[in-house]
Amino acid sequence: MQSNSNLKAIALGSLACAFFSSTYILNSFLSSRGGHWAWTVGLRSFFLMLLLAAILSARGQLRHLLQVMRQDLQVWLVWGGVAFGLSYYFLTFAASFGPGWLVAGVFQFTIVAGILLSPFLYKDRRARIPIKALLLSLLIMAGIACMQWSQKDGSSYQHLWWCIGLVMLAAFCWPLANRKLLLHIEERGHQLNAIQRVAGTAIGSFPVQLVMMLYGYSQAGLPGQEQLLAVLVISISSGVIGGILFFKAMHLARFDAASLAAVEATQSIEMLFTVIGEVLLLGIAWPNGLGSLGMLLIISGLVLYSLPARQKALHVT
Repeated sequence: MQSNSNLKAIALGSLACAFFSSTYILNSFLSSRGGHWAWTVGLRSFFLMLLLAAILSARGQLRHLLQVMRQDLQVWLVWGGVAFGLSYYFLTFAASFGPGWLVAGVFQFTIVAGILLSPFLYKDRRARIPIKALLLSLLIMAGIACMQWSQKDGSSYQHLWWCIGLVMLAAFCWPLANRKLLLHIEERGHQLNAIQRVAGTAIGSFPVQLVMMLYGYSQAGLPGQEQLLAVLVISISSGVIGGILFFKAMHLARFDAASLAAVEATQSIEMLFTVIGEVLLLGIAWPNGLGSLGMLLIISGLVLYSLPARQKALHVT
């Protein structure tokens, strides 16, 4: 992969993560306002599915996507359910036990999880774990740990571990589903653009969406107008805009394990945007000196990833 393509993929991934951060901020907002997590999970993917289907229909691309999905419907149902169902369930439910910055921070373990999963997913050179890429990911994780330690708010240990455990599950489910779908599309030779891939994933999660909404109705009745509006904003910002940009970045990096790791590492930026958003909207305290050090470590890791000579430096020799 050429250096300009590497930089483009990283830039797209970084921009996507700015939009992804709306998920954590608004999940925390809804949790504090009493919005049931099951409605948030189901409606988020449901709205995303409708929005992307409308876009593809207007562009005359929906029929092709549905034809592709029908060929291997089970694959799309399984991995769509994991990506936009199970992963989002873990993240949303975790917001009931901890603030958005904690959820966003722990979820950055997906950076390392994606690397560790590679030997189990690929049969070519991508199966090799790029050790230097892993070390840079650990540098970013150290920065996240500093930020989280600076932001600890006295939550009970039980709630803290529930939050961390749920988000860790999401951190493995997300890259697993993304990479499995990309690999399936690659092996089948399907020609799908970024919007079609995101839409297919959302459509595949429909059974999970339905289960979540039915459960939410049984527990809390119909969602309020405030919850509907907030989830719609999440769907547009995180799902449509962020999802499309991130899938595009993954597509550019799909042939190289180090490049895939670099794109997934851009998700650490979500932590920075989430802290800023919660400071401005929810009134949390700005990170202290230790938190600022964490930000510096994160930015340093991303800069090292994005160097034009990064590909040669990150490959295992």
